[in-house]
Amino acid sequence: MNGMQRQRSYTGLVTGIYVAVLAVTAGTFFTFGFSESLLRFVVTLLAVGMAETVVYVYCMLWLRRAPEAGRTSPVFISGVVIIAFYLAAVLASAILLDWILELSPLWYAGEQLLILIMAVIVLAATAGYGWNAASGERRAADASRSLRSHMQELQEIRGIAGSWKHPEAGRLVELIGALEEKFLYSDPVSRPGLYATEDIIRQQISLLHDHVALLLVLKELPASWDTETEELTGSIAGTLQRRNLELAALK
Repeated sequence: MNGMQRQRSYTGLVTGIYVAVLAVTAGTFFTFGFSESLLRFVVTLLAVGMAETVVYVYCMLWLRRAPEAGRTSPVFISGVVIIAFYLAAVLASAILLDWILELSPLWYAGEQLLILIMAVIVLAATAGYGWNAASGERRAADASRSLRSHMQELQEIRGIAGSWKHPEAGRLVELIGALEEKFLYSDPVSRPGLYATEDIIRQQISLLHDHVALLLVLKELPASWDTETEELTGSIAGTLQRRNLELAALK
Protein backbone atom coordinates (compact mmCIF):
# COMPACT_ATOMS: atom_id res chain seq x y z
CA MET A 1 0.00 0.00 0.00
CA ASN A 2 1.57 3.32 -1.08
CA GLY A 3 1.42 6.57 0.85
CA MET A 4 -1.64 7.92 -0.97
CA GLN A 5 -3.66 4.75 -0.42
CA ARG A 6 -2.61 4.64 3.23
CA GLN A 7 -3.69 8.26 3.71
CA ARG A 8 -7.08 7.55 2.12
CA SER A 9 -7.48 4.53 4.38
CA TYR A 10 -6.75 6.63 7.47
CA THR A 11 -9.09 9.38 6.23
CA GLY A 12 -11.91 6.89 5.79
CA LEU A 13 -11.25 5.41 9.23
CA VAL A 14 -11.25 8.80 10.96
CA THR A 15 -14.42 9.83 9.12
CA GLY A 16 -16.12 6.61 10.13
CA ILE A 17 -15.13 7.12 13.78
CA TYR A 18 -16.39 10.72 13.66
CA VAL A 19 -19.78 9.72 12.25
CA ALA A 20 -20.09 6.93 14.84
CA VAL A 21 -19.19 9.30 17.70
CA LEU A 22 -21.76 11.86 16.51
CA ALA A 23 -24.40 9.15 16.29
CA VAL A 24 -23.60 7.84 19.78
CA THR A 25 -23.60 11.38 21.20
CA ALA A 26 -26.97 12.24 19.66
CA GLY A 27 -28.45 8.90 20.67
CA THR A 28 -27.22 9.29 24.24
CA PHE A 29 -28.62 12.80 24.57
CA PHE A 30 -32.03 11.96 23.14
CA THR A 31 -32.28 8.69 25.07
CA PHE A 32 -31.24 9.84 28.51
CA GLY A 33 -31.54 13.60 28.23
CA PHE A 34 -29.11 15.92 29.94
CA SER A 35 -31.13 18.68 31.61
CA GLU A 36 -34.66 19.79 32.28
CA SER A 37 -34.20 22.99 30.24
CA LEU A 38 -34.74 22.45 26.51
CA LEU A 39 -32.50 25.39 25.63
CA ARG A 40 -29.65 24.16 27.82
CA PHE A 41 -30.15 20.67 26.34
CA VAL A 42 -29.85 22.02 22.79
CA VAL A 43 -26.85 24.20 23.68
CA THR A 44 -25.03 21.28 25.29
CA LEU A 45 -25.77 19.00 22.36
CA LEU A 46 -24.53 21.61 19.88
CA ALA A 47 -21.43 22.42 21.99
CA VAL A 48 -20.41 18.76 22.32
CA GLY A 49 -21.10 18.14 18.63
CA MET A 50 -19.04 21.21 17.71
CA ALA A 51 -16.15 20.02 19.89
CA GLU A 52 -16.23 16.61 18.22
CA THR A 53 -16.31 18.29 14.81
CA VAL A 54 -13.29 20.42 15.70
CA VAL A 55 -11.39 17.29 16.70
CA TYR A 56 -12.37 15.61 13.42
CA VAL A 57 -11.36 18.60 11.28
CA TYR A 58 -8.02 18.85 13.06
CA CYS A 59 -7.37 15.13 12.55
CA MET A 60 -8.11 15.51 8.83
CA LEU A 61 -5.80 18.51 8.61
CA TRP A 62 -3.08 16.53 10.37
CA LEU A 63 -3.47 13.61 7.96
CA ARG A 64 -3.27 15.95 4.99
CA ARG A 65 -0.25 17.94 6.17
CA ALA A 66 1.77 15.18 7.90
CA PRO A 67 3.19 13.66 4.66
CA GLU A 68 4.24 17.13 3.46
CA ALA A 69 5.93 18.13 6.72
CA GLY A 70 7.94 14.92 7.03
CA ARG A 71 8.05 15.39 10.80
CA THR A 72 5.60 16.35 13.51
CA SER A 73 5.50 20.11 13.82
CA PRO A 74 5.51 21.66 17.32
CA VAL A 75 2.64 23.84 16.11
CA PHE A 76 0.53 20.76 15.39
CA ILE A 77 1.34 19.37 18.83
CA SER A 78 0.36 22.69 20.40
CA GLY A 79 -2.90 22.50 18.48
CA VAL A 80 -3.60 19.07 19.95
CA VAL A 81 -3.09 20.45 23.46
CA ILE A 82 -5.36 23.43 22.78
CA ILE A 83 -8.13 21.25 21.35
CA ALA A 84 -7.82 18.83 24.27
CA PHE A 85 -8.32 21.72 26.70
CA TYR A 86 -11.22 23.01 24.61
CA LEU A 87 -12.94 19.61 24.61
CA ALA A 88 -12.38 19.24 28.36
CA ALA A 89 -13.77 22.74 28.98
CA VAL A 90 -16.90 21.99 26.94
CA LEU A 91 -17.58 18.74 28.77
CA ALA A 92 -16.80 20.23 32.20
CA SER A 93 -19.12 23.17 31.52
CA ALA A 94 -21.87 20.84 30.35
CA ILE A 95 -21.64 18.71 33.49
CA LEU A 96 -21.13 21.53 35.98
CA LEU A 97 -23.21 24.40 34.61
CA ASP A 98 -25.97 22.50 32.85
CA TRP A 99 -26.47 19.36 34.87
CA ILE A 100 -25.34 20.25 38.40
CA LEU A 101 -25.80 24.03 38.78
CA GLU A 102 -28.55 24.39 36.15
CA LEU A 103 -27.30 27.80 35.07
CA SER A 104 -29.64 30.19 33.30
CA PRO A 105 -29.94 29.02 29.66
CA LEU A 106 -28.81 32.34 28.18
CA TRP A 107 -25.82 32.64 30.50
CA TYR A 108 -24.95 29.01 29.81
CA ALA A 109 -25.18 29.51 26.04
CA GLY A 110 -22.97 32.60 26.31
CA GLU A 111 -20.41 30.67 28.37
CA GLN A 112 -20.21 27.86 25.81
CA LEU A 113 -19.90 30.41 23.00
CA LEU A 114 -17.11 32.16 24.90
CA ILE A 115 -15.22 28.87 25.24
CA LEU A 116 -15.51 28.32 21.47
CA ILE A 117 -14.36 31.86 20.65
CA MET A 118 -11.37 31.61 22.99
CA ALA A 119 -10.35 28.28 21.49
CA VAL A 120 -10.58 29.70 17.96
CA ILE A 121 -8.51 32.76 18.92
CA VAL A 122 -5.79 30.67 20.57
CA LEU A 123 -5.70 28.23 17.64
CA ALA A 124 -5.50 31.11 15.15
CA ALA A 125 -2.70 32.76 17.13
CA THR A 126 -0.79 29.47 17.29
CA ALA A 127 -1.27 28.89 13.55
CA GLY A 128 -0.12 32.43 12.78
CA TYR A 129 2.98 32.01 14.91
CA GLY A 130 3.72 28.69 13.25
CA TRP A 131 3.28 30.18 9.77
CA ASN A 132 5.64 33.06 10.58
CA ALA A 133 8.20 30.69 12.09
CA ALA A 134 8.02 28.38 9.07
CA SER A 135 8.40 31.36 6.71
CA GLY A 136 11.45 32.49 8.65
CA GLU A 137 12.97 29.02 8.45
CA ARG A 138 12.35 28.89 4.69
CA ARG A 139 13.92 32.32 4.18
CA ALA A 140 16.96 31.31 6.25
CA ALA A 141 17.30 28.06 4.30
CA ASP A 142 17.03 29.91 0.97
CA ALA A 143 19.62 32.44 2.11
CA SER A 144 22.05 29.74 3.21
CA ARG A 145 21.47 27.86 -0.03
CA SER A 146 22.22 31.01 -2.05
CA LEU A 147 25.50 31.62 -0.22
CA ARG A 148 26.50 27.96 -0.59
CA SER A 149 25.72 28.20 -4.30
CA HIS A 150 28.06 31.20 -4.65
CA MET A 151 30.83 29.40 -2.80
CA GLN A 152 30.38 26.17 -4.73
CA GLU A 153 30.64 27.99 -8.04
CA LEU A 154 33.76 29.81 -6.88
CA GLN A 155 35.28 26.48 -5.84
CA GLU A 156 34.48 25.13 -9.28
CA ILE A 157 36.08 28.18 -10.92
CA ARG A 158 39.17 27.74 -8.75
CA GLY A 159 39.32 24.10 -9.78
CA ILE A 160 39.16 25.09 -13.44
CA ALA A 161 41.89 27.67 -12.88
CA GLY A 162 44.05 25.06 -11.15
CA SER A 163 43.85 22.83 -14.24
CA TRP A 164 45.19 25.61 -16.48
CA LYS A 165 48.41 24.50 -18.17
CA HIS A 166 50.05 27.88 -18.04
CA PRO A 167 52.72 29.55 -15.88
CA GLU A 168 50.17 32.15 -14.78
CA ALA A 169 47.84 29.49 -13.38
CA GLY A 170 49.08 30.16 -9.84
CA ARG A 171 48.25 33.86 -10.13
CA LEU A 172 44.75 33.07 -11.41
CA VAL A 173 44.10 30.59 -8.58
CA GLU A 174 45.36 33.18 -6.08
CA LEU A 175 42.91 35.83 -7.32
CA ILE A 176 39.93 33.48 -7.15
CA GLY A 177 41.00 32.04 -3.81
CA ALA A 178 41.19 35.54 -2.30
CA LEU A 179 37.67 36.24 -3.53
CA GLU A 180 36.43 32.90 -2.23
CA GLU A 181 37.84 33.71 1.22
CA LYS A 182 35.71 36.88 1.37
CA PHE A 183 32.58 34.76 0.95
CA LEU A 184 33.66 32.49 3.81
CA TYR A 185 33.26 35.37 6.25
CA SER A 186 29.93 36.63 4.88
CA ASP A 187 26.52 35.97 6.41
CA PRO A 188 23.58 34.58 4.41
CA VAL A 189 21.05 37.14 3.21
CA SER A 190 17.50 36.64 4.50
CA ARG A 191 16.21 40.15 3.81
CA PRO A 192 13.98 40.44 0.72
CA GLY A 193 15.37 43.91 0.04
CA LEU A 194 18.81 42.40 -0.65
CA TYR A 195 17.70 39.65 -3.01
CA ALA A 196 18.45 41.88 -6.01
CA THR A 197 22.03 42.25 -4.79
CA GLU A 198 22.29 38.46 -4.53
CA ASP A 199 21.20 38.20 -8.17
CA ILE A 200 23.88 40.70 -9.19
CA ILE A 201 26.54 38.66 -7.37
CA ARG A 202 25.28 35.51 -9.06
CA GLN A 203 25.55 37.16 -12.48
CA GLN A 204 29.03 38.51 -11.72
CA ILE A 205 30.28 35.08 -10.61
CA SER A 206 28.81 33.57 -13.77
CA LEU A 207 30.71 36.17 -15.80
CA LEU A 208 33.93 35.30 -13.94
CA HIS A 209 33.26 31.62 -14.68
CA ASP A 210 32.99 32.34 -18.40
CA HIS A 211 36.11 34.53 -18.28
CA VAL A 212 38.23 31.80 -16.67
CA ALA A 213 36.87 29.14 -19.03
CA LEU A 214 37.80 31.37 -21.97
CA LEU A 215 41.36 31.83 -20.71
CA LEU A 216 41.87 28.07 -20.76
CA VAL A 217 40.98 27.72 -24.43
CA LEU A 218 42.87 30.75 -25.74
CA LYS A 219 46.04 29.88 -27.63
CA GLU A 220 47.57 33.28 -26.97
CA LEU A 221 47.01 34.90 -23.58
CA PRO A 222 45.98 38.59 -23.79
CA ALA A 223 48.36 41.02 -22.14
CA SER A 224 45.52 42.50 -20.10
CA TRP A 225 44.17 39.20 -18.79
CA ASP A 226 45.48 39.90 -15.29
CA THR A 227 43.87 43.34 -15.18
CA GLU A 228 40.56 42.03 -16.50
CA THR A 229 40.52 39.22 -13.97
CA GLU A 230 41.32 41.60 -11.12
CA GLU A 231 38.53 43.91 -12.27
CA LEU A 232 36.04 41.04 -12.29
CA THR A 233 37.05 39.73 -8.87
CA GLY A 234 37.22 43.28 -7.50
CA SER A 235 33.74 44.01 -8.82
CA ILE A 236 32.37 40.90 -7.10
CA ALA A 237 34.22 41.77 -3.88
CA GLY A 238 32.80 45.31 -4.00
CA THR A 239 29.24 44.10 -4.48
CA LEU A 240 29.73 41.59 -1.66
CA GLN A 241 31.09 44.30 0.65
CA ARG A 242 28.14 46.59 -0.12
CA ARG A 243 25.74 43.73 0.50
CA ASN A 244 27.41 42.92 3.83
CA LEU A 245 27.24 46.55 4.96
CA GLU A 246 23.54 46.77 4.05
CA LEU A 247 22.87 43.48 5.85
CA ALA A 248 24.70 44.70 8.96
CA ALA A 249 22.68 47.93 8.93
CA LEU A 250 19.41 45.96 8.85
CA LYS A 251 20.30 43.80 11.85
